[in-house]
Amino acid sequence: MKYSIGVDLGGTNIAVGLVNLEEKKIVSKKSAKTNAPRPCQEISEDIARLCHEVCDEVGFSFNDVEWIGVATPGIVKDGVVVDAGNLRWKNEPLAKIIEELTGKTVMVANDANAAAYAEAVWGVGEGAMSLIIITLGTGVGGGIVIDGRIWEGVNGYAAEIGHTTIDIEGRSCSCGKRGCLEAYCSASALVAEARRMAKLDRSSLMWELAGGDINAINGEIPFRAAEKLDATAKDVVDNYIKYLAMGIANVVNIFQPNMICLGGGISGEGEGLMAPLRKQLKRCRVNVNSTKVCVAKYRNDAGIIGGALLPLQEEYAKVKTAIQRITENFSIKGSFVSARPYGSGHINDTRCVETKDRKGSYLYILQKINKSVFKNPPQLMENYVGVTEFLRKKIEKRGGDTLREVVNVIKAKDGKNYYKDQNGDFWRMLLFVTDSVSYDKVERPEQFYDSAVAFGNFQKQLSDYPAETLTETIVNFHNTPDRLRLFKEALDKDVKGRAKSVEKEIKFVLDREEFAGTLERAHKEGKLPLRVTHNDTKLNNILFDKNTDKAICIVDLDTIMPGYSVNDFGDSIRFGATTALEDETDLDKVNFDISLYELYVKGFIEGTGGALTEGELEMLPVGAMMMTFECGMRFLTDYLSGDTYFKISRPEHNLDRARNQFKLVSDMEAQLDKMHEIVNKYSQI
Repeated sequence: MKYSIGVDLGGTNIAVGLVNLEEKKIVSKKSAKTNAPRPCQEISEDIARLCHEVCDEVGFSFNDVEWIGVATPGIVKDGVVVDAGNLRWKNEPLAKIIEELTGKTVMVANDANAAAYAEAVWGVGEGAMSLIIITLGTGVGGGIVIDGRIWEGVNGYAAEIGHTTIDIEGRSCSCGKRGCLEAYCSASALVAEARRMAKLDRSSLMWELAGGDINAINGEIPFRAAEKLDATAKDVVDNYIKYLAMGIANVVNIFQPNMICLGGGISGEGEGLMAPLRKQLKRCRVNVNSTKVCVAKYRNDAGIIGGALLPLQEEYAKVKTAIQRITENFSIKGSFVSARPYGSGHINDTRCVETKDRKGSYLYILQKINKSVFKNPPQLMENYVGVTEFLRKKIEKRGGDTLREVVNVIKAKDGKNYYKDQNGDFWRMLLFVTDSVSYDKVERPEQFYDSAVAFGNFQKQLSDYPAETLTETIVNFHNTPDRLRLFKEALDKDVKGRAKSVEKEIKFVLDREEFAGTLERAHKEGKLPLRVTHNDTKLNNILFDKNTDKAICIVDLDTIMPGYSVNDFGDSIRFGATTALEDETDLDKVNFDISLYELYVKGFIEGTGGALTEGELEMLPVGAMMMTFECGMRFLTDYLSGDTYFKISRPEHNLDRARNQFKLVSDMEAQLDKMHEIVNKYSQI
């Protein structure tokens, strides 16, 4: 894992954090007083000391730090702080000094620019091609990110949004001009105006909230008083928001960015600020659908995160440029606007791509097919397109919506169902299903029932598709005995030396070796016919209509191939009939929910509409146990093998998933008779 250090240098405090770049989090943090004004050399020595301390605190070697990034107030150009009034620095080579003290590569940026970059890369604007941050603090600052890079301007003075003029004859600003946005929309300006108005209205609730001391009126009090319908406070807040909307409108008119995010102390008001602001923006004729305006994700940690990410500008810019070039190889409408990471899948690299032309904007899903998992992407796409076109004809015949009820593959310009780039990677483009939403966990029982009907209907619709013509995209994917063989191989190799620490989990698998072959034996005996199966029937692979919350489309068809209907049923049960997500670490929260199981059985049998054989119905409970057992075994296998298959966000992520699944298996074993009774109940209807 790569680590870097981010430094937030302020006029009052120095905050330093060790940042895990893969897990996207601050691992350790230290701070000290800046005690400005002081010479750059002295403050740099404090920064260097804190950099070592954040590593020492968690036992991490400073030698393994990739780089140091510093967010500082003032004008910055090429690592030099040209002018920082709060620090009383001029032309100080901050980057060079810290490099000499630490031996690390150091990058320096203005603090608002660093905050903008944090939001553009990891924050609310993740994946956006252009983002502007407006910080509403003691002053009004700004930062601009375009195409993955901070825009500093020719001399480092860019993004002084606070000193754009909104009233040329207006209030005096600290910069010497009149009518600057900062004179109206900084926290200082809000406080000054609230105090001025309170003096004119001794009955204002602001006096009571300030304990009768006008000097105690801060930026929060006018908002709290306005919430209680105090007329004077409401005027203060309304005027503040009116001027802020004017400033934002100017920025939108100049840049037309994908996103504007608001940071600083005032942004902490959340919807109390944003709801009336959106109304004012409409009055200013700002299209909030084209340019999204929202509150920044990072507040106190924006400088640390932004600083830690600074050296990644070149890498992220290249990635965005590469994604744009890839999209241009598909037959899509409009010109590329943005590509943001999308979804929560474990396997493929997925982005939501936005394009625009004069007629409007369009959304697509772009995915890089994981070659380490899917060895033959062209064959995978043959399955993909064969099944979706088959479904499309059936949906069209009954008068359904073929743009929303089935996945639509966008062909590459060469006529293929995929694009192969110069690195040999395979990409596919899908039409985005509009007004849809997916769920990672059952939020209401009706959702689980609807998903059961949807997957059952999926089986019914494909019951006459020749399953034998499909390629196994992952050979022996749900062949549990073969999964057991792979588990034993991983156990024998024990490449990471982890087996000793998971003996209990290993025993759990080996104790069920006979059970692992149950479905394969049933197939050989003729009880389980070969079907077209989805093989990843989690709830989040169904799209629901955003307005009606009804299931509309089944997605993630990479593993469409020949299999058993009970596999699809079982995978849904292991994921949905549980009281926790599959990576929950507290096993007391993980339980098999028999009531959700019954709800799914009812919906699945209804959805299949009589397409299942008696043998399949009989094996449904076993399928639920088998898929849960198999999935837990796969997670444990990957853990023993060094986490090479499933994406992880922490060192023992796969082990936690395995334990989670094994807990569910134990619960199912205890309730197996009841599970059979429920199937019999609904199969007789």
